[in-house]
Amino acid sequence: MGKRIVVKVGTGVVSDDSGELDEDILKGLVDQIVHLREKGAQVVLVTSGAVGAGKSILSKRSTGSPVVQKQLYAAVGQVKLMGIYARLFAQHGYACAQVLATKEDFRDDMHYENMKNCLNALLPDGVVPIVNENDVIATAELMFTDNDELAGLVVSQLEADTLVILTSTDGILDREKKSVQEVRTDNVDEVSQYITDDTSSAGRGGMRTKFVIAAELSKRGTTVYIANGKSPNVLLDIFMGVPRGTRFVAV
Repeated sequence: MGKRIVVKVGTGVVSDDSGELDEDILKGLVDQIVHLREKGAQVVLVTSGAVGAGKSILSKRSTGSPVVQKQLYAAVGQVKLMGIYARLFAQHGYACAQVLATKEDFRDDMHYENMKNCLNALLPDGVVPIVNENDVIATAELMFTDNDELAGLVVSQLEADTLVILTSTDGILDREKKSVQEVRTDNVDEVSQYITDDTSSAGRGGMRTKFVIAAELSKRGTTVYIANGKSPNVLLDIFMGVPRGTRFVAV
């Protein structure tokens, strides 16, 4: 088990079919993160879901501007999302910390160091840092491609050993719709041909971005998994060596 683990969970995982936050999924995720913490790992959670949560609260509100609309949903939904996480972690005696970021925070040296110092201070204590894009102030030039990009930046910032990207599919699927279990330097070009540019209906993310980020991080020594976040105990299985989804072997 890596000492430092970044877990990224997508909107399609934390939401049910109606678009509401799925508290059963969130509870299972929190339970698994706590278990990893109890085994000595330091875990950072990068979560989506704030915009979707806001839509469920303000479904009839319209501003006329797509950007302002998203900001409105995020501002309201982030409170709901963090409230659920805080309650679930508290049941295990843990606190969670909210860390909101834009691309500018990774471009500005002072912002970057301040964020890094804060995360490093939180990790050794009984606190789970929860990172999300600051949609409330993010405009087009300040937006991440998606939270997969944000998770990759956090991995590099903290020199994490492992990144787990939880999505709504069983990792990367080949042409026969079977999971590709491993991506290595000798098959990465072949696997790249299986990737489509489709994105999820709930978020901006797609498998193309996940693949590019995972392949790049694995070259730098980080092990990356892409797995189905709706599958029970997927995190625990991964760190017990049970094959789940797709593993990018660290070089």
